[in-house]
Amino acid sequence: MTKVCIYCGSNREIQEDHVRAKSKGGVTTVPSCKKCNTSKGNKPVMEWLRWVKKNDKYRWTRIVIFNKNKRNDISRKVRKIREEK
Repeated sequence: MTKVCIYCGSNREIQEDHVRAKSKGGVTTVPSCKKCNTSKGNKPVMEWLRWVKKNDKYRWTRIVIFNKNKRNDISRKVRKIREEK
């Protein structure tokens, strides 16, 4: 089974991303493409999603499409950010 980025669905250059930054005590990792992982850095997921929505329309579109109709924590956060004005 091919690993895909939990955020955008890409299967290229998959890395392990700490959902909560390792520097802030995070231990849980998820598969993430290099582009998402690098841009997220040590930002919390909600803060990063808001940043992506504002600054990277292409990646934001990929994230929204990939998370449509899913029911995991990331998908709920994407929907919440999408609904914000």
